[in-house]
Amino acid sequence: MEKQDRDWYIVGRWQEFGGEGRANLLRIMGIGAFYTIHLMSYRGVNWGLLQVPKSLAGMAPEAAQRFHWSITALTVAWLMSAMVVMLCLRRHIFPAGLKFASTGLDVVLLTCTLLVADGPRSPIVVGYFLIIALSGLRFSLRLVWCATLGSMAGYLVVLGYARWYRPELQTPRYGQLMFVVALGLTGIIFGQ
Repeated sequence: MEKQDRDWYIVGRWQEFGGEGRANLLRIMGIGAFYTIHLMSYRGVNWGLLQVPKSLAGMAPEAAQRFHWSITALTVAWLMSAMVVMLCLRRHIFPAGLKFASTGLDVVLLTCTLLVADGPRSPIVVGYFLIIALSGLRFSLRLVWCATLGSMAGYLVVLGYARWYRPELQTPRYGQLMFVVALGLTGIIFGQ
């Protein structure tokens, strides 16, 4: 390897390392923000200007509690994966596949969260766009494409689950197509 190529490789790896740290911090903040909103809707909040009614009030108490604990377990798993990434970065353990593993785990955990929640009708589907955006911080075009294709696949799993197991959660076909196209375009934009 020529010196110039080697120097460029080293600079690129440092950029990826820094990007992974920023992405992981934003991941933790996002998980915390979304879980806080879940807690507010589970308990109900009335703080003057901020009013969030109990969203699970129409459910049977056992079902609401089961849903809450499922979301809590997924949140803990997600935070633990972020802590593993943080530990690796602090110890300067940075294999090339770490960013792919953490992004893949993000897609899987978001998909599982949607399967537990309201599927394609859940506002949390926007998380797929956040996963693609986080992949752009890591300076890897391959990662952006993997995040985009993984997000599309995760959304299709959610749609399939709604169609075959929870038909009351189905969304119109044009909305599904718009969402998939928007995911693809987001990946293309971040890939630039």
